[in-house]
Amino acid sequence: MKRLFLSVVALVLFSAYLKAQDESVIMLLVTQKQYEKAKDEVDKWLAKPKLKDKEKPTALLWKMMVYSDIFTDSALSPKYPDANAQALDAFHQYLAIDPELKQMKDNHFEGAVGNLYSGSFNKGRDFFQEKNWDSSFAYFSEAESLGTFLLTNKLSSSESTMDTVTILYTGYAAQNAKLYDSAAKYYSKLTDVKISGPDYEDIYKFMIEHYSEIKDDANFKKYLDLAKEVYPNDNPTWTQYEMNNMTANARITELYQNYLKDAAAGGMNEDKLIGYAEALATNDQTQLEGIDSTTKVNIKLASADAFGKAFNLSNNGLYAFNVGVIYYSIYSDLDDRYAANRGESAALKAKRAEIAKQEMAYSDTASQWLEKAFPILQDKQDRSRAETASLNRLVDYLANIYYWQREQTKTNGKSADYDRLDALYKKYDALHATFK
Repeated sequence: MKRLFLSVVALVLFSAYLKAQDESVIMLLVTQKQYEKAKDEVDKWLAKPKLKDKEKPTALLWKMMVYSDIFTDSALSPKYPDANAQALDAFHQYLAIDPELKQMKDNHFEGAVGNLYSGSFNKGRDFFQEKNWDSSFAYFSEAESLGTFLLTNKLSSSESTMDTVTILYTGYAAQNAKLYDSAAKYYSKLTDVKISGPDYEDIYKFMIEHYSEIKDDANFKKYLDLAKEVYPNDNPTWTQYEMNNMTANARITELYQNYLKDAAAGGMNEDKLIGYAEALATNDQTQLEGIDSTTKVNIKLASADAFGKAFNLSNNGLYAFNVGVIYYSIYSDLDDRYAANRGESAALKAKRAEIAKQEMAYSDTASQWLEKAFPILQDKQDRSRAETASLNRLVDYLANIYYWQREQTKTNGKSADYDRLDALYKKYDALHATFK
């Protein structure tokens, strides 16, 4: 019995010696930077058919270390293209066995994870510079995961809670690779903690645009609100995004109702008013299909109301011109209806009289707004091409209105207004195509 006991003790000691020998040899080879020989030794160790369970975590850590060294060695990496994958496989196998990371922390193997991190980051950067976006994203996302592991487990000397630069580059690579959901996933790590500064504003814009595109209204509003909070000086930009999303994803009738609510509440800024005004002025027949004529007119009037409110805030001549154009278009439609109701019957005469009454009201309002716009656009020294074109259209519209109103004085026997309207007609008719 005594001899058997001694044999067992000898076997245990021999096994421990072999383990120590494996580790010592590998350690020595790594110290000497003989990574290929170290790789052969660690492969032999892990290939042992009777590898003890308690040895395996240490063996895996050494495999991760050796293969990470090969991965980051510029001479050896091309020779062993799977070194990164081998190191990561050992890393994940180790985590499954020792999730508390006791052996990694006790024996300071976090350097191997650091190797993998820096190697993946450098590969990602190289592919980024080559505009190979898919490969860049693959390596940057790998680096980001490893960096998060090091920071979360306090295995890094950094005091940061996140690897901001790597997250940002991972998002950029994903975005350029058109992997938009992945880009949003990485950018959200930054936007959700309200990261700020000129280098980060574009990622808020991406998040807003992305969720608008995929019609995720909850996330669209979330990131729009975050952007407004973090970059309050860029409210015109955020308002434009808000209006673009609303107009893209709402039917014209919904947009009309939304405007009525917002107008009643008051306080809309110029950008929001113009967003509503331009959307409600649509001539898109798909949007207008199935809408009755009265509602169509009301939608146009809401657009005019929004342009008018924006003019009151800014004194922008184009806004006043657009109000006049909207009223002029309604007047013009009525004039077509008037012409379509020819005939001498009492009913037709009564109908024409009612239409003419409406025409007079709309043409009066149109001329008032066009007259507001005229001196602003005429006196502007640095008119844009659009402003000059609008000014030439404006005088033609006023000439048409005053000509029609002048002729109405004959029909209605109101000759006292004839001379005034005739003078206005001649004034604006003489300005046809004179603005350059």
